[in-house]
Amino acid sequence: MYRANQGQRQRGNINGLRQNYFNGRQTREAISVNVMSMTILDQLKQSWLTAVIGCIMCVTGMCLLFWNEGRALKVAYSINEGLRNVVVIPNSMVQASEYEGRLVHLSGPLQVSEPLTEPDYGIVMSSIKLKRRVQMYQWVEIEEEQSFGRITTEERHYYYTTEWKDKLVDSDHFYIRTGHHNPKEIPIKSQIQVADEVKIGAFTLGTELKSKFKDFIEITSDERPEQKTIKMHSGLYYHSVDLWNPQVGDLRLQFSYAGKHGDVYSVVGLLEKDTIKPYYTADGEEILLQQRYRISVEQMFHFERVHNYWRTWANRGLGWLIIFIAASCLANILKTIVTSSTFLCGIVVVESLTMSVSMSVSLMVIGLAWIWYRPVIGICLALASFLPLIYSTLTSGSSSQQRDNYRRL
Repeated sequence: MYRANQGQRQRGNINGLRQNYFNGRQTREAISVNVMSMTILDQLKQSWLTAVIGCIMCVTGMCLLFWNEGRALKVAYSINEGLRNVVVIPNSMVQASEYEGRLVHLSGPLQVSEPLTEPDYGIVMSSIKLKRRVQMYQWVEIEEEQSFGRITTEERHYYYTTEWKDKLVDSDHFYIRTGHHNPKEIPIKSQIQVADEVKIGAFTLGTELKSKFKDFIEITSDERPEQKTIKMHSGLYYHSVDLWNPQVGDLRLQFSYAGKHGDVYSVVGLLEKDTIKPYYTADGEEILLQQRYRISVEQMFHFERVHNYWRTWANRGLGWLIIFIAASCLANILKTIVTSSTFLCGIVVVESLTMSVSMSVSLMVIGLAWIWYRPVIGICLALASFLPLIYSTLTSGSSSQQRDNYRRL
């Protein structure tokens, strides 16, 4: 009898423990749901600044990607239009009225009517451009923070040194101005001279085409200037009493040229009144090309395609990077949204959330941009935007447990 009563008491205790366990589990699940429902608001309150920054960066990255795809396609269409309409002038020395108003391609040596000069330095150069770069020896302030190991103090130290600088350093804003005074202006300015008249055969290069000559080559000369106050060393011209021991305010100049007389160039542009000018396509894109040496018209347009290709991918990478940073700023809020949804928990992995979301959003925006021009490609890219989420889910193992794991944390 005693043993029977004891067994009943034990069974009752076990049933009571089971009931308490299930009641506690239901209570914890209810509390967990309430906590998760409140976490989104809490996250917004705690990290509202990073959320705003993330939203702004996300919109910026999406706009950059959308604009980039549209521009890339317009440039590609314009290149094809130009290649269809361009005509090759076989002899650039002979003028022909039938090419007037058309997109033309011609090659030949540059002819500069009058040389560009720097009389004070004895430089005479027959080229399209002559560049003068001026640097002044000036005081420069260096600010450093005082640190001891990993601890950084608010105390700052200022050091001063002298360097050759292209721009004027304002010494009035130095922390210690005594003994560190720079001149108020640079007496000789940097400049670029451009030749008035440049031709290839019988055709004149327009102002826009001359501005595209940017590959400068440094001028090295052994002829010393007539002025004794100007010294010369390693191709540089110094306004200094002692170039081995320069003083604050001393100057040094460097000269370079672009588009030398006699160099062979190939150009593509609109022929108007015997002058090569920019050609505008139906999309409003400008076509005005120049390359060193004799290059066929197909090769010149191929170079433009390659340039457009790399520029497009560079902007794509930049747009994705901006969206990735935006997703990192919104990571806590995104994790809370994912873990509070049973559906999202099954398709999105929290551990790789920022990477997968940034790649999916980037592909989605690129796809939407392509729908406007090529619907089939755009729809395929939009559907492909789900692949990063699916791939991260498949490679992460069992994603069904991440919700419970996240709640335990």
